[in-house]
Amino acid sequence: MRKLLTTVLLIIGVSLSGLAQNDCSSLAEFPVDRQWTYQWYGANEKPSFRTFHRVLPQKTADHNQLEVVILNAFQDTVYRGQYEIRCTENGLAQDLLAKLTPDMLSSLAGFELRTEENGWLLPKGISSGDSIPQAYSHITGYSQGAKVLEIDLAIGPVHILDQEDLSTPAGGFPCVAMAYELWVTQLVRKRFRLRDWFAPTVGVIRREVFDRNGKFFGYCELVEFLPG
Repeated sequence: MRKLLTTVLLIIGVSLSGLAQNDCSSLAEFPVDRQWTYQWYGANEKPSFRTFHRVLPQKTADHNQLEVVILNAFQDTVYRGQYEIRCTENGLAQDLLAKLTPDMLSSLAGFELRTEENGWLLPKGISSGDSIPQAYSHITGYSQGAKVLEIDLAIGPVHILDQEDLSTPAGGFPCVAMAYELWVTQLVRKRFRLRDWFAPTVGVIRREVFDRNGKFFGYCELVEFLPG
């Protein structure tokens, strides 16, 4: 297990000599038209939402725009939106909107969202035992030009745990586990505990969500992956 963990972390922290300064391919790749799908399950482990992600044509060399579509258990589209992932010299900067569960995102459907954030950074060269600092985001929702909602998001610190092999409907993946908290403030503050399994060059393979007291809230897993 330890040897395999070292191998996976070496993949994540691959030497950058010979690579472009902002090359993030050792963390995750986002070629145009790459698509992947997650199936979400509630606390009762029954299917709830299904989320579809697709990489849109790039605006710039280091910015990736992604589309997400969410269907409920009745196959109704309850959310359609976009989020951004940016490759920097230090790693992948990710939009915190991507950390929200489908029910949270669906509550934002129909609003024009404007985000102020520093983004969550997934560094190059992470190792077991490392921690990633906290990240914050302020989201404002508008309807017909009028401000109707404000949400503050915070995650972290993110703790890098051990390696685990996961088997999913999309295939088997060697993953690095990450544990962190997500804070969502809209009138009242809610705290969730999340655990992600992240596969280098692919992304999140599984996510488990718990409430602030550790009660199981639900999970998702990768069910389809089209490399693009």
